[in-house]
Amino acid sequence: MKAIISFFLLLNSLILIAQDIDVSSNVMSKQVPLAAGNYTFKMTNIDTNSTYAIEVEKKDLDINQLVTPAGFAALALAAPITDYTIGSFPLSKGEEIKITIKATDTAGSIKTYIYVYQTEKRGEWRSTFGFNFVYLTNNNTYFSDPNGDNTFTINESNNKENFVYYPTLMFSWVSNNHIDKWKNWKAGFSGGIGYDFKTSLSVFAGGSLIYNENITITAGLTFHNQKRLSSNYSENDIINENLTFDQLHTDYIRVNPFVSISFRLDRNPFETSN
Repeated sequence: MKAIISFFLLLNSLILIAQDIDVSSNVMSKQVPLAAGNYTFKMTNIDTNSTYAIEVEKKDLDINQLVTPAGFAALALAAPITDYTIGSFPLSKGEEIKITIKATDTAGSIKTYIYVYQTEKRGEWRSTFGFNFVYLTNNNTYFSDPNGDNTFTINESNNKENFVYYPTLMFSWVSNNHIDKWKNWKAGFSGGIGYDFKTSLSVFAGGSLIYNENITITAGLTFHNQKRLSSNYSENDIINENLTFDQLHTDYIRVNPFVSISFRLDRNPFETSN
């Protein structure tokens, strides 16, 4: 079954789809959206008493300029031609072909036809605002426990946070590919920065699902500051003074998993309007 599907996909990619430009029409300029594929562009309803100069520009790909072949007008008079194939070009997502045709009649009057064919963008960058919830691994904290003889033992605390959250600005690359039955959802890749209102600036990266263009759910990894026991001490050490939490601990960069929910807004909510 997979082989049959692959064959038809390959066959589809080889099929040339005709796109006609009517050079007798009053439509002098046109922009046409296309799906990705292979296209043949033709001039139709050619005036055999006119001459034509043709130029093709393909975005992100250099193509030699196409010009009217020598003797084109004479050939047309000898054997009337109603259409002329400009060329065949493959168009991937995010590409554009611009075809410019200058038709000069016997009186020297020039008509210019400009046709632009565009495929759907591969995707787009979006910015969203939301909250990222980070699951803390190896989040062991310690305190100095009095022994009753003016000494203290460094013991592990039973009270520790399992999650922290960060208000976050996320940037997401959203692909235009989607499955029809999941048309309310799109997939993307996101990265962002967040701050916990204390001292920790965090960097986030992960995969995202976007619901109806506005709500983004992301899961991935974050690089952020986390507390651990200072290298000057070890668990069960006996010390002669009651040390504070900050004296016992030091910051280090750790990688932890996160999930987030963020929202696409039409403007920065932190900017004040005039």
